[in-house]
Amino acid sequence: MAFDIRQLVSQLLEIGKENLARDGYLTPVAFLVTPQDVLLVEVRFKGQEEKQAAYQAVVAAARQHNALAVVTLNDAYYARRGQSEDYYPGKLAAEGASECICAVVSGPDFTPWSVSVPYQRTKEGIRFSKEEESSDIQVGLLPDWAAGSTKPS
Repeated sequence: MAFDIRQLVSQLLEIGKENLARDGYLTPVAFLVTPQDVLLVEVRFKGQEEKQAAYQAVVAAARQHNALAVVTLNDAYYARRGQSEDYYPGKLAAEGASECICAVVSGPDFTPWSVSVPYQRTKEGIRFSKEEESSDIQVGLLPDWAAGSTKPS
């Protein structure tokens, strides 16, 4: 039976929604999809510099384990097309952008894609909107990993 990465992403988003609804935040994680397994990689950081280093470590682990794909799961600020012009870290939060849970799937041999679940914080709790898939994305947090950049050796 072939591995279904879309099913994995769907399961991760459901778990992410449960955790966010319960805890009010989502801890960022990455999953390495290897020929044999799916491995969890912790992504811990404080601040932008540590964030870059944490995701560089994900790329290094992906290469070490000969991963076919990396799936990242984060809560983030949500930018619609055209809203991310002149982006800088913190811009979307400063502009009051909506929040979302975002799963990004990337690898050295295919075009990266993502599934985002926008949400709003209300008095009653978290209210989730419909999932949105995009295949026209940039994977800035995983330098030299996604298709079109340097492939793992």
